[in-house]
Amino acid sequence: MKIDCSGLACPEPVLQTKKALESLPNDSILEVIVDNIAARENVVRFAQNGGFETRLEGLEEGKTLVSIIKGFACQIVATSKDDAFLDKTLFLKSHTVGEGELGEKLVVGFLKSALELPKIPKRIICVNTAVYLTSAEENSPIMEVLKAFEAKGVEIYSCGICLEFYGVMDKLKVGKIGNAYGTLEMLLGGEGTISL
Repeated sequence: MKIDCSGLACPEPVLQTKKALESLPNDSILEVIVDNIAARENVVRFAQNGGFETRLEGLEEGKTLVSIIKGFACQIVATSKDDAFLDKTLFLKSHTVGEGELGEKLVVGFLKSALELPKIPKRIICVNTAVYLTSAEENSPIMEVLKAFEAKGVEIYSCGICLEFYGVMDKLKVGKIGNAYGTLEMLLGGEGTISL
């Protein structure tokens, strides 16, 4: 089966992929055509999180063919929970906590302090102007903090539409491109959400 998700805004490519995979029998291949980086990353991550193998092929006009192999997958089930993490998501909607220069200092201070807690959130999701944090200059204080979270195993996602809207898609330095479907899965699937 082949579906063309060219020109579709987030989260449509993931939703179309989900519906198509659900309708396919095992031992099938779904081919998804996407035309931007965010859609490609999100479709691949969705498929891989579902246990499917993926392959990428570049096409003309900046498009990518994502082949998803639907079959039986062997997985090792984790028997113990990682004690370093809270099953919580830190949801950031702004690049500041409050306003202005003080707000910029506060967001760095709060996140730096969170690194010192005995347990840290499993995920950080950045939407709206919070994508300025994940696309900040390499030598900025916030980049040092976010890279420390990532080094500890925290998953960091930046909204793909937000990255495009603010013109910083090509400046993303930490984490991965996220999407609305995946964001809602994380917000509703864990033990809670913390918003700054």
